[in-house]
Amino acid sequence: MTDLRQAADSTAREFLAGVYRNVREFDVTLARNAILDCLFSAEEPDFIRDVAQHRFYASDARRVIGRMQPHMVELAGRTLTKAAA
Repeated sequence: MTDLRQAADSTAREFLAGVYRNVREFDVTLARNAILDCLFSAEEPDFIRDVAQHRFYASDARRVIGRMQPHMVELAGRTLTKAAA
């Protein structure tokens, strides 16, 4: 896998599948973009900050990213490893 976005998507899906019974596509999008933001590769700079303050999406973002927070360095590393493979 050579595309960083695909690698982040795969990592996000794997992580969320271990956390939630039913993984929503919106949650995958939040998780993928949060991982990319940590790697300074998100389409929107400061994605995590902006989505956590968003009028409509803040509660979902805080739920998903809050679960990821203690694992974010590991998730970013797994994403880079997948992208390099």
